[in-house]
Amino acid sequence: ATAGQAWQPGETEGMRIYTCNTCGGEIVADDATGATECPFCGNPVVMTGQFAGDLKPDLVIPFKLDKKAAMEALKKHYSGKKLLPKVFKDENRVKEVKGMYVPYWLFDCDARGDIIYDAEKRRTRREGEYEVTTVERYVIRRAGSMHFENIPVDGSVKMDDKITESLEPYDLTKAVAFTPAVLSGAMADHADVDADACEARAVNRATGSFKSALEDTIDGYTSLSEKSSSVHVAGSKVTPVLLPVWLITTVKDGKTYTFAINGQTGRLTCNVPTAKGKAFLWGAVSFAGVLGLTALILHLTKALGSGTLLMAAIFALFVTIGIVGTMIGKLKQATTQSGASGYACEGGLNLTLESDSYQYTKKDRKKIEEKN
Repeated sequence: ATAGQAWQPGETEGMRIYTCNTCGGEIVADDATGATECPFCGNPVVMTGQFAGDLKPDLVIPFKLDKKAAMEALKKHYSGKKLLPKVFKDENRVKEVKGMYVPYWLFDCDARGDIIYDAEKRRTRREGEYEVTTVERYVIRRAGSMHFENIPVDGSVKMDDKITESLEPYDLTKAVAFTPAVLSGAMADHADVDADACEARAVNRATGSFKSALEDTIDGYTSLSEKSSSVHVAGSKVTPVLLPVWLITTVKDGKTYTFAINGQTGRLTCNVPTAKGKAFLWGAVSFAGVLGLTALILHLTKALGSGTLLMAAIFALFVTIGIVGTMIGKLKQATTQSGASGYACEGGLNLTLESDSYQYTKKDRKKIEEKN
């Protein structure tokens, strides 16, 4: 579907394109912005010409969080993050957080499909000296439809999809009609990916949620596997919007890392490295502590021996992996969203076909070997 309207004469007056000579990023701002820093890599950007665009956004969500609130959110997130490299906590770096409007396409679409599954009910019981396993095989079929509205896909080459998807959701009821005045004193990413190129991402997310919704209608089986499927997703409407994001980039070991904050809700995500030295240190301390405590308990209960000590070491290793994994998880690393269930319309799945067909039963008898 055709999205957006053309800029009218005079609307882009005073708007300029600023380009980073280091990473090639382009941002749109007014001609009073002057020298500024690239929100993608932190290097200086220079004005390269007057802005000219084919389509303008229909809607924009204004910033609800100001710079002070964004800085406080970053500091709060940094607190207690033992595995975050020190360079990211630098006070001067935090002050360089940049507010930017990111171009998105919002997709409305309809998903329809028919999926066939192989399923089984398995149970095992003892009959005298035999263990009998009974397997009932079924063919399951489900068909239906779902309607999705406003699935967001960012229209910027420089913005990582993992980052933008991890900032969801936005409250689109707070969106207002776009006017060029909203860019006065603000920066906006230059939209450089059109709706056609972004459509596949929305289709994949809608397909994933539709298939999950069909599968959720199936219950009572010990195993389920998809045998065949026919799913079609058709778009009905595309809306260009600008959504608010606070960004801070830091370069470490030649790589650029990003913290991003949803400028409306305050939701935070990042793609930062783990301080390997700190991770090793915390892992060693955790392992030694858990092993020592376990060995002490075994000693007091007079159960300490070479075999139990080995088991204690294995236990300590698993606990250490869990502790370090939890510490890494607290960094809130960005992840790709596989579905779009949050954008399904009220009522969700419209189930049009529901069939569970019994096929056959198979039994397996195995003699139980008694242990001496």
